[in-house]
Amino acid sequence: MPVTAHPVSQRVADPVALRALRAGFRALRAVHRPTAAKLATRLFARPRRYARPEWEVAILAGAERRIVRHEDDRIACFLWTPTAAPAEGEAPTALLVHGWEGRGSQLGRFVEPLRAVGFRVVAFDHVGHGDSGGRACSLPTMRNTLRAIAVNLFGDDGTGPDLVVAHSMGAFAASLLLADGWRTTRAVYISPPDDLLVYFSRYLDQVTGDDELLPDMIALMERRFGERVEDFAFRRLVETLDQDLLILHSRDDPDVPIEAGRSVAAHWAGSRMVELDGLGHRRILRDPSVVAAAVAFAGDGLDRA
Repeated sequence: MPVTAHPVSQRVADPVALRALRAGFRALRAVHRPTAAKLATRLFARPRRYARPEWEVAILAGAERRIVRHEDDRIACFLWTPTAAPAEGEAPTALLVHGWEGRGSQLGRFVEPLRAVGFRVVAFDHVGHGDSGGRACSLPTMRNTLRAIAVNLFGDDGTGPDLVVAHSMGAFAASLLLADGWRTTRAVYISPPDDLLVYFSRYLDQVTGDDELLPDMIALMERRFGERVEDFAFRRLVETLDQDLLILHSRDDPDVPIEAGRSVAAHWAGSRMVELDGLGHRRILRDPSVVAAAVAFAGDGLDRA
């Protein structure tokens, strides 16, 4: 059945299959609610993998490939050295963070421009995505993957990258570490979400037709991943952050509404938001003006340093 689990992908779902899925969930919920909740949660935590287009394959061809191990998972990591040598010391590091059902090479358009202004660039595939191992993923898993990448790059002293460029749910995961030690990291967020419970509710509404199973799903997610959903309250989180942040969001984004980016900007001290038109949720990652804005922001940070 060509229906995906997440709201970020529902716009490509077969309407007939989606109606059938919703009807099936309603019937199952009426017969045995716990089973319906478990199935919905299982679908939520299983991202689909997509083949890389040729342009992404070409970009990865020039990267150093590295496998980072975290617990039982193998994380595919890709590194590029700067083409412009730093004036002194080591080159700063830019970490590219993809979102749900994405892959690191989706942000490949940022690689060469960032290298050209002096950055070492690092991309990777989250657990359950791209070339990485594992099947199940979650926001805590994405956060832990980011932490494992940082430990591999910088050691276990809590050091983070100089710059993080993050898309969609990847921005949420990055914020958890910006609040937990990466205090000097500057950030570019592209199409960031602003509330995990809203994300859960929207997913259930898409897949089951309503969000009646929301409390059941929250309880199952907490039990499975060992953390409380309330500890991931994004609005409360961003109010603790004051790192330099540039937000880029398209008004026609069908997956993460522009209001989410505006909310992040409103609650993050010192952030700056640029609203765009006609770039959707994924096309925005390939737009030259978006890349140029991010690289200018990155270069400004180097100048100040």
